[in-house]
Amino acid sequence: MALEFKVPWEKYGIISYLAKVMEDFHVQFGKTSLQKIVYILQEVYGIKTDYSYTLYNYGPYSFDLASDLDYIAALKGVEVSWVNTGGYNIKPGDATNIFIDKSQSFISSNKTNIKKALDIFGRLHAKELELQATIIYFFKEFAGRDEQFISYQIRLLKPYFSEKRIRSAIDELRKSKVIN
Repeated sequence: MALEFKVPWEKYGIISYLAKVMEDFHVQFGKTSLQKIVYILQEVYGIKTDYSYTLYNYGPYSFDLASDLDYIAALKGVEVSWVNTGGYNIKPGDATNIFIDKSQSFISSNKTNIKKALDIFGRLHAKELELQATIIYFFKEFAGRDEQFISYQIRLLKPYFSEKRIRSAIDELRKSKVIN
C-alpha cells in the first residue's frame, strides 16, 4: 500500500497570496500580522484554513501557521526578513506565484471575503491587529457575556491598552459588523 501525502495547498497558497496583496497596503506585514489576519479570515469570514488557535502573547496564535510560514519561506514561497525598526516583514518570494497557482481555486472562491477582510484590517499595524483579533477571540470564547466583562478580561491580559482604547476598538468592530 502506497502512502499518500496530501499537500495543503490552500494553507500555503493563502500565506503566499497575503504576502503578495499586502504589498499594496504599504504597512509592515510581519508574523504577528499574518497570524491575526488569517485568524480573522477563518473566524469572521469563514475561510476554511483549518488552523487551530490558542490565546498567546499577542492574541490568537496558531503554532501550525507559524510552522507553515517557515516551511513556505524555506521553499521561497515567501521571504521573511527582520526589520531594523522591529519585527519581521513577509514579502513575496521567488516561488510565490507557484504557491498561488497551486491553490488558485481556493483563493478564487474566497477572494471576495479576503478583500472584505483586508478592506477593514489590511492597513492596521501589528499592535492594532493584536487588539482587534483578541477582541474577536474573546467575543467568540465568551459569547453571551456582556461587553464590560470582555473588556475587563482583555484589559487584564493586555494592560498596555487603555480601557478607552479597548472600548473604542469594540465599537469599531461593531460598526464594521465584525462582532455583534
